[in-house]
Amino acid sequence: MTVSRFTARVRSARAARAARAAAGAVLAAAAALVPVLAGAPQASASVTGLDNTWSCSVPAGYVYDQITASSACGTTPRYHLRTPVDGLVSCVRASGFVYDATTMTTNCSMAPGSSSDSYRLRVPGDLVTSCVTASGFTYDRVTNISQCSLAPGSTNPAYRLRTPVVGLWACSVPRGWSSSSTTQSHDCSYGTSPSDKATMYLLKAA
Repeated sequence: MTVSRFTARVRSARAARAARAAAGAVLAAAAALVPVLAGAPQASASVTGLDNTWSCSVPAGYVYDQITASSACGTTPRYHLRTPVDGLVSCVRASGFVYDATTMTTNCSMAPGSSSDSYRLRVPGDLVTSCVTASGFTYDRVTNISQCSLAPGSTNPAYRLRTPVVGLWACSVPRGWSSSSTTQSHDCSYGTSPSDKATMYLLKAA
């Protein structure tokens, strides 16, 4: 065998060993990633899968519809967690939601025989009736209804939310808008008499 052929075989063997080593490194790295990738869905589920479970605290993004005392939580209340959705009755208000009814319920109180307020959550939207105004919306009608009051026999204002558009007559001018005309309307008045009126605005772009 000539020196040149021997040298070529040595180089070929070295290249083969290097290729096998590189492949082994790739396989090892892939194997190391398997537990991480397999665990990712479980970790995600542990964050988003708390709806309808009991907890000693209320994580961000959740509300609760029941509260009770429990020896498992020590002096801390035990909460029945819920993911806020449209129509859910909750013991607390939720960020990004309004509510169209409020009432007193024993589910939201730890004291035996007592009750606390609850809220029927609503996703704010055009023509949704709400007991509160909502950021990014205006309203074109206000009425006084018992559903928005916790006091028996009394009423509180409710607002018909509207998405701001050019040419809409509204009871308020939302941020980023202006008005081209005004009028007096009973629709925007908190009063109960037909003669009670408040200013209504014709919206236009600022």
